[in-house]
Amino acid sequence: MIELQKERIVIAFVGINQPGYSTIANAYLREAVKADTRLPEVWVQTLDFYVDQDPWWMFYQLAALDPVPDFISFSVYCWNAEMVYKLTDMLSRLCPEVRLVLGGPEVGPRACEVLEEHPELYAVVAGEGEKSVPSLLLSYAREGDPYGIPGVACKTPQGVRMAPEEPIQVLDTIRPPYTSEHVPALDGAAYLETFRGCPHQCAYCFEAKGSTRIRAFSWKRVAEDVARVASTPGLSSFTFIDSVFNLTLSRLEKLAEIMEPWVQKGIRLHTIEVDIESIDEHQARLLKKCGVVSVETGPQTTNMCTLERLQRTLDKEKFLTGVVACRSEGIRVEADLIIGLPGDGVAEVLESVRFAMKSGADIVQMSTLHVLPGTPLWDKSDEYGLVFDSVAPHEIMQTNELSFRELRQLEVFGVALSKLIRARV
Repeated sequence: MIELQKERIVIAFVGINQPGYSTIANAYLREAVKADTRLPEVWVQTLDFYVDQDPWWMFYQLAALDPVPDFISFSVYCWNAEMVYKLTDMLSRLCPEVRLVLGGPEVGPRACEVLEEHPELYAVVAGEGEKSVPSLLLSYAREGDPYGIPGVACKTPQGVRMAPEEPIQVLDTIRPPYTSEHVPALDGAAYLETFRGCPHQCAYCFEAKGSTRIRAFSWKRVAEDVARVASTPGLSSFTFIDSVFNLTLSRLEKLAEIMEPWVQKGIRLHTIEVDIESIDEHQARLLKKCGVVSVETGPQTTNMCTLERLQRTLDKEKFLTGVVACRSEGIRVEADLIIGLPGDGVAEVLESVRFAMKSGADIVQMSTLHVLPGTPLWDKSDEYGLVFDSVAPHEIMQTNELSFRELRQLEVFGVALSKLIRARV
């Protein structure tokens, strides 16, 4: 047995969130590190900042941590990456003794490249971190080499290298993110999940991560997590981050069984993602029993050629049926459209808007395409003529079908449309 060389490890998990939200990733990592009996004494802290805050103020808070952390870890998304890189640069200059670790969907698919581009970093974690982050700390405690830990990119004498990821097979081995000591910080900002993975492989999304295999928590674990969150004093709403809340009818029926007693006590679920084309009157009633207030769905576009490129399908009649079923139960429907998809010109975008408007959806939300690392659109961007910003959040600049000017005009149209619909609602 290798003897530990460190008696204590100090680590800070940092989230830079959209206002009113928080990241569940750092809560998972905090509990995973605390529960790992292989480690020496661990002092762990989670800090939540927001994208509308001054990076210098964030830096002051991190630089003032006492004791000085051995590690500071950031969860990185396309919308906070620029701030994270600014902070890691500042921390490396003024706090060189701190080891900086990144993880999350913005850096995971490009872990080795990110580490090469940002030499101030100690490691980049790809995929799920509940096993790899404690193992990274263990290698530090033993004064060993972190190379070989699945999913961890690190520096070696042969250059930056990474051992392949190993997805967690039994999700119940993951510690719950919320405890009596660490309750959800904000009403509505608590997130739970019943499974990981996605049955779809949409070309603009990294959710499936190359696999449609679903790994699920046990229903016992789901019920315990729901009870833990729903019984939090002052909390009246939370949500599930499942990629498809109504994945199957049997799962939806079980979720309704678990949620209904809490719904009767006033708990509600705010916006969840659904496959609207699967929803009929029965599923809509089940969603209501789950306390669902609003759902978010596609179609993203109605252009069949574009949908084929995106590895998506659309049955317009089933879509309309799903919208009607949800609204009949008092559930708001948000229909999402994406501007800048390969194959969509101005006419195709406007046709998609007409369909979404006629569907009866309460909200039609138009967003600009972000070409995300690890997605098929990232890999096929040259083939599809997608010109996008190489710097996060990787916003589309031009396509074969849309000029830069036309993209910006459609964005302005989308903002105006959204305001008009919200005013109507």
